[in-house]
Amino acid sequence: MRFLFFILAFSFLQFSANLAEAEEIYSDTTSYTIDTDSSKVEWACDLHHGYLLLEEGKLLLVDGEIVLGDFRICMESIIDIDIDYELMRITLENTLKSIEFFNTEKYHYSSFNIDFVENKNNLIYGDLTFLGVTKCISFNYNTTLQNDSIFVTTEEIIIDRTDWGSTSMSKDDAKSDKSFIVPNDVKIKVILVGIKSRLN
Repeated sequence: MRFLFFILAFSFLQFSANLAEAEEIYSDTTSYTIDTDSSKVEWACDLHHGYLLLEEGKLLLVDGEIVLGDFRICMESIIDIDIDYELMRITLENTLKSIEFFNTEKYHYSSFNIDFVENKNNLIYGDLTFLGVTKCISFNYNTTLQNDSIFVTTEEIIIDRTDWGSTSMSKDDAKSDKSFIVPNDVKIKVILVGIKSRLN
């Protein structure tokens, strides 16, 4: 009987310790809402570059380190910033929005969800959903915490658009006009600004 009491007492103390640890982690967990006015996704492909705007997003930090998060990109917001002549710039933007490339009429949004973070290596793994296709990517990032804000900047991320089904004007697509080849690689850089809101 004494042995059983000892086991029950030990189990209770262990449970209490785990609960206290969970409460401590929870108390140190902070949620940040992405400020869509200050955040963006920069893009570059071939000779052109510009940015996309974010629709929404959030980041979850424990002890000041990112553990989870996601954000949604408005594909119809795509802007080119290297063409000064307005008609040519609008033509390029409309081409990128067309069914030949990003098909924004059907796929209004792209999204990214964090799966795992190696904080000591500043490395994020997550799922990028683009054109209805989801694939895992990884990239390095830098963070700065300042008062009630977090600033996150990724290093350059290179994705092959054909992996997500965007094959128009690709050198690998037999249907492409070889006079109008567009590189498969698209370079992106994510800039996030988050505003802190404590979890209840």
